[in-house]
Amino acid sequence: MAFVEIRYNEAMRILQSHRAGMPETAGVRKAVVASIAGAAALTTLMVGGVIAPAPQAQALSSEGLYYSSKQPYVAPSADTVGAYSAAPAGYEPIYTETMARHGSRGLSSYKYDALLKKMAEAAAKDGGFKSDAIRDEFVKNLDAITAANVENGYGMLTGQGADQHQGIGARAYERNKTLFDAAAKSGDETIAYQSSGEARATESGENFARGFNQASDNELADSVVTPKDPAGTGEAAKFDKTPNTLYFHKSENPDGTTKTGDALKIAQDYENFIDGDETIAGAEKTIKKDKQLVTASHDLLGQIFTEDFLAKLANGDYTWYNTADGTENGAANCAPGADPAKDADACGEADKKIGSEYDAAMDLYNLYIIAADMKNENTGAHTFDFDQYFKGDQAKDAELFAWALDAEDFYEKGPSRAGQDETYTIAQPLLDDFFNTIDARVAGGKTVATFRFAHAETIMPFAALLGLPGSTQQAPNSTTDVYTYANNGWRGESVTPMAANVQWDVVAKPGNDPATGRAYTPLVRMLYNETEIGFRAECTPIAEGSHWYKLTELKTCLNADENGKHNTLGAAARLTDDNGGQQPGQNNGGQQNGGQNDGQHQQAAKPQTQGKKPANLSATGAATDWFVMMATMLALAGVSLTLWRVRR
Repeated sequence: MAFVEIRYNEAMRILQSHRAGMPETAGVRKAVVASIAGAAALTTLMVGGVIAPAPQAQALSSEGLYYSSKQPYVAPSADTVGAYSAAPAGYEPIYTETMARHGSRGLSSYKYDALLKKMAEAAAKDGGFKSDAIRDEFVKNLDAITAANVENGYGMLTGQGADQHQGIGARAYERNKTLFDAAAKSGDETIAYQSSGEARATESGENFARGFNQASDNELADSVVTPKDPAGTGEAAKFDKTPNTLYFHKSENPDGTTKTGDALKIAQDYENFIDGDETIAGAEKTIKKDKQLVTASHDLLGQIFTEDFLAKLANGDYTWYNTADGTENGAANCAPGADPAKDADACGEADKKIGSEYDAAMDLYNLYIIAADMKNENTGAHTFDFDQYFKGDQAKDAELFAWALDAEDFYEKGPSRAGQDETYTIAQPLLDDFFNTIDARVAGGKTVATFRFAHAETIMPFAALLGLPGSTQQAPNSTTDVYTYANNGWRGESVTPMAANVQWDVVAKPGNDPATGRAYTPLVRMLYNETEIGFRAECTPIAEGSHWYKLTELKTCLNADENGKHNTLGAAARLTDDNGGQQPGQNNGGQQNGGQNDGQHQQAAKPQTQGKKPANLSATGAATDWFVMMATMLALAGVSLTLWRVRR
């Protein structure tokens, strides 16, 4: 299969300029003209005639760094924050809510480092290293990253992760300062903190709260909803464990308890689907056997190990399990220096193994990408350097490994294949909770904010359910015509970077609407990784070019009907002034943030169940006028297109 290295920068700039409501400028026209020379390559960047959505989070792939879902969070720029749109006149904030992935962490368990250490021990005995110096360097790096994780705690937030959520918390306060200041003055309004129950999710929330409370001068530090099931003691005692909405993908909760009722059925149905779907399993198998990926695996390991040693691995002479002696039924394998009583994740899963060059290469790639999230811990006695193995040709190969890692997440937790919706409808309880908490506030509830902290396994299906950018297209229902970077815009680095988040702000207008005699309908806008975006294309905003939507419209257009279609209230979704005139969109950043929907209200077809044509899940902000579509296509075609080298 052909792989193309695609640089999105210019196309993203054009798309974002349009979505921000900026006028067509000379700079944009020049970009289009300059891109015409590359138009012949256009078809390689299109999927069924639709340009793949631009990533919403800043990713490092533009710099030649491919970290997949371990991409560290990049805070929004001042321009992005300054471009947030103001609510229409007369509307004031009444509520805000968030669902965020945990921040940057270390290794989730003693696994990749453990297995590569077993491989290194065998190579040392077998003369399998290319030189003593290479052996010493490789072993030093393995020992160092293990020591760093033992000290930090396997699976726990790193310094970067703490900083990320402190920043998000501070900005959450600043964005809705009037709401929170009024809540503090009231003396009886509160904030709800929720966690999946996993320690790193709770720890992320604790750091969010620190940033929020520091920015707000602790005015709401003690005004917290009392949790029904506290996530721990100390700061964690303020967090309610809500795995039914934040850890819906597993029957067993992080604390070891088992789900019950509808939540258990949802989890079991999902687990059974993933375990039994032959198409998904076949597609993942096809990807693992891709010739370029197989060659890249060999080339990566070939920097370290001899050809003879790698041949034994490829031939099946070697297999290492994550056990004390490396055998399938060996004793538990725990990280040197760790205390399993305090850190259970320091003892690895025994069924994990290295049985091929691909397995070993992916383990090494996983150490490389997690190192990007451990900058603070990569120091002193446990300094490590895995970047050195991904330079030169191997720097390009990192994109192949990112694709392989993304593919598993895409198929099992994202849009997945056409003809199914099980991989993302599991997030429906979370969407229901978003609406239910708004309703509770509108009905007179005292909770002004709900801040939720969970995982990539939470945000990936939620992104597909909402139709967020990059999560709108399914792969064909095929084991051979599979998801690739060339035919699909889904990227772990932008869909679910560390600390990825979805935030909704809710505003309301006092009094009753003269037209109906009832209270004015609340309005909602969304931020994805702190960038304001429109809701999915079927949703009608309050005015052309606006990112604000009536709550009634969102309940209609975000919840698919029994046929899988997303409907709209149409004209009833528009906001009119008291005299019947339509209110224009507003902004508070000097730009009009608009227009991803532009009044187009087509209904989305249910993902196809037959045939190989990829299905689109109706993109958020998908409607784009003809000029911007052509500008984007030409810019994409004109940007650097580096064909993968022909491999032996």
